[in-house]
Amino acid sequence: MNYLLYIFANSLIWLLHLLPDWVLFRVSDFLYFLMYHVAGYRKKVVVDNLQKAFPEYNKTRIRSTTRKFYHHFSDLILESAICHFYSESKALKRITYRNPELLNELYATGKLVMAVTGHYGNWEYLNTLALASDYPVAAIYKPLKIKQIDQMIQRNRTRFGVMVSPMEKIVKKLITHYNDKDPVMTIFLADQRPLIKNIQYWTKFMGLDAPLYLGTEKLARKLDAAVVFLKILKVKRGRYEVEIELICKNPNDLEPYEITNRHVQILEKLIRDQPEYWLWSHRRWKHNLERFNELKGQKN
Repeated sequence: MNYLLYIFANSLIWLLHLLPDWVLFRVSDFLYFLMYHVAGYRKKVVVDNLQKAFPEYNKTRIRSTTRKFYHHFSDLILESAICHFYSESKALKRITYRNPELLNELYATGKLVMAVTGHYGNWEYLNTLALASDYPVAAIYKPLKIKQIDQMIQRNRTRFGVMVSPMEKIVKKLITHYNDKDPVMTIFLADQRPLIKNIQYWTKFMGLDAPLYLGTEKLARKLDAAVVFLKILKVKRGRYEVEIELICKNPNDLEPYEITNRHVQILEKLIRDQPEYWLWSHRRWKHNLERFNELKGQKN
């Protein structure tokens, strides 16, 4: 059954990628209608998140931002599907890099790089990052349960030279690169919610208490790696630009948690400037700091 589903989905996506943009936009508009008006896919979660993050928004602005999010979300779903069949030249028309020279300067120094981003814009298009700089690129990957879909996504993420690695193996690989003086850049999606048992640090994100993974900061300090933020900006439908912002060259010169706080602040500014391009449909603030402290106190 899974194999038949894969064949059907793959064939449909292949047909969609042949369509001109104006037709794809109409398909996306129809998908928006189904998700927002018919199914109401996770609408309660989206609205609740927006109300928490933007308490100053009135009902009209919340509704407007919600609709804009679903329009972008529909674009994102289609873009992430059909890019499996893009050629290198077509992919680089969809996403361009404003200042790749920053990465090349770091590469010339022999530094490993931790590249941080969030679920903003279209992060799947970062499968082109290895084409934009001298760095080999590694991305952390969580295997999916359906084998065929998992293989399809892996092919898409590696087709332009990006290497994928499960989280439990990435640390060992990066240490090997460091010891071999073989600079590599690793992509981290830093706005994912940790499991409650894995929470080590809380900070303010969009004015709310939020737990964060510290993997990026810990690895940067351990490997003396530079840290950059990849700002994925949507310039129009179907077109994105990436601005690379340096967070630090020498991580051990900074105070504890400063790297983490800096990349959170960059992402928050992006969201506040254009909130519709962040992934509001996941429960980012599911964990409660007071409850966490209570549970921690009980264990102690």
